[in-house]
Amino acid sequence: MKIVLAALNAKYVHSNLAVYSLAAYAKAQMEKLQTEKTQPEQEQWKDTQAGEIQPEESGIEMPEICVREYTINNNLDYILQSIYREKADVVAFSCYIWNIREVLEVAGGLAKAAPEISIWLGGPEVSYQSEKLLRENSFLSGIMSGEGERTFYELVKFWSREEGYGGAGLADIEGIVYRDRQLGIRKTPPRNRISMDDIPFIYDDLSRFANRILYYETSRGCPFSCSYCLSSVDRAVRFRSLSLVERELQFFLDHKAPQVKFIDRTFNCNREHALAIWRYILAHDNGITNFHFEVGGDLLGEEELSLFRQMRPGLIQLEIGLQSVNPKTLKEIRRSMDIGKLKKNMLAIREFGNIHRHLDLIAGLPFEDFPSFQQSFEAAYEMKPDQLQLGFLKVLKGSYMEEKAESYRLVYQDAQPYEVISNAWISYDEILVLKQVEEMVEVYYNSGQFANTLDYLVPFFDSAFSFYRALGEYYDRERLYGIGFKREARYGALRAFAGERFSHHTDFSQEEFDARLTFDYYLRENAKSRPAWAAGSRIEKEAYQAFFKNGGTEEIRLACEGYDSKAAARAMHIEKLPAKLAEALRQQGAVGRGEVKGKEGCKYALFDYEHKNPLTGNALVTVLNHL
Repeated sequence: MKIVLAALNAKYVHSNLAVYSLAAYAKAQMEKLQTEKTQPEQEQWKDTQAGEIQPEESGIEMPEICVREYTINNNLDYILQSIYREKADVVAFSCYIWNIREVLEVAGGLAKAAPEISIWLGGPEVSYQSEKLLRENSFLSGIMSGEGERTFYELVKFWSREEGYGGAGLADIEGIVYRDRQLGIRKTPPRNRISMDDIPFIYDDLSRFANRILYYETSRGCPFSCSYCLSSVDRAVRFRSLSLVERELQFFLDHKAPQVKFIDRTFNCNREHALAIWRYILAHDNGITNFHFEVGGDLLGEEELSLFRQMRPGLIQLEIGLQSVNPKTLKEIRRSMDIGKLKKNMLAIREFGNIHRHLDLIAGLPFEDFPSFQQSFEAAYEMKPDQLQLGFLKVLKGSYMEEKAESYRLVYQDAQPYEVISNAWISYDEILVLKQVEEMVEVYYNSGQFANTLDYLVPFFDSAFSFYRALGEYYDRERLYGIGFKREARYGALRAFAGERFSHHTDFSQEEFDARLTFDYYLRENAKSRPAWAAGSRIEKEAYQAFFKNGGTEEIRLACEGYDSKAAARAMHIEKLPAKLAEALRQQGAVGRGEVKGKEGCKYALFDYEHKNPLTGNALVTVLNHL
């Protein structure tokens, strides 16, 4: 008996915790069951002679359970061929909003190529409307609905009955919808939740997760009732014992995992649970591992902030859902939040300079019209997140939002990702404007590559939203969307936009704008080619070479034991910097060290690419008065 658990992830760097968890739980339970079955034979064996019966001598064969991961970017024919070659008896696909179309296409092809294979689905995308899915896809044998570990284990026993594992019939397995040849489509009662402590830790071997994000959960369920979210369906929050969690965290730390992403829906809904974990990773920090948490930003208190202040830059990162600041919208979607406290916490954490903060907004919510969303955007922007994610409402199967679709006059895509097209408060034309704003925010704000330029440019507009809207309209007019831009071209597009907009604006300084643009350009990487707009500000070659040959100046000494002037020149870059800009950057904390003296003349920025900010990836910058 061979069973394949197949996952089609959104990206290669992702891994599918669900299929590994199902496999680990089933294997552990089957081994336990096998031990119980062979125990009487072992006792009889010991009565006759010394020795131990081996599992293969019991006459009971363990089923083979394999996990196979792909991405939706793989050629679907390749995925079909790969799964077909497994020659499995059962293939079960993990289904989500991002992969259901691809899963059904692959599963349909597999059923034609190997009609003897039993094909099952599971996951949040198929846990609702399961009977409809079976009616529409005759090649499916069944669907696991809801929490899957125990259900999958009982199905494994059922599928393996010929190998000696009895087990219940399908009608007795809770949490499934299946096809019965005589009775048609049948549905069993929902599955009761299992203890989080009963779920095995899947990361015994990290080699199979090389170069991928590790996902980890310490709780299931969510105490909140947000109408757009499936987590609100399960409000009974369960937690993994801290003794287990600490042991597993130490495993990640000992193995120096680059990143561990907690998938707990609101990680800090239980304050003491969250504090205990944050205390542990602070006390046992290995200097490498980053931990990602999705938190309620307004639930953070002084004790949490005190812990955060002590953390190494990059130890943790926080994802926070704002979604909207419209009180009527928040009430309608059943979301309770102290926006004032959230803003206070966001700005406080920003001052620590050690934690990446990701903030989410959702367009298309009830009572959120275009002006209202603009206000939500401005409120979010004022919180100065490191990333501002402008998302669009997705009407998920089984959510309360889906139930209210008619009353909200919600128009949304029939196929994945079921994204909003319009509703009673916002038109598709307005959604399209927000799509442009979203892309401009992603390119120019979230990339972090234009921060100092944006600080100068955005105040020339009535609001941050109006800036990104105008930039989006410029891209549309110049037909710049869909172009595979090189990095320098993005800077050039922004410069062309600003030049067109402010060529006759008396307060706009092209010199300062170009200086900031150049500063941002070199801040992230030591570019080999000099951008066209910065051609006239190049430092004299002789002065540049002399700086490194002499090991720096009195202001900064580079020379030390083993100093190599050529290697230093390759690892650094020097750029002219107007004194006014140098002072502004120093005050903003954009430079790492150095002091600006005087108000006139040209200063210099020394970019050190071997010492980068672990949060932003920006070079360490020293402002110098002289070369």
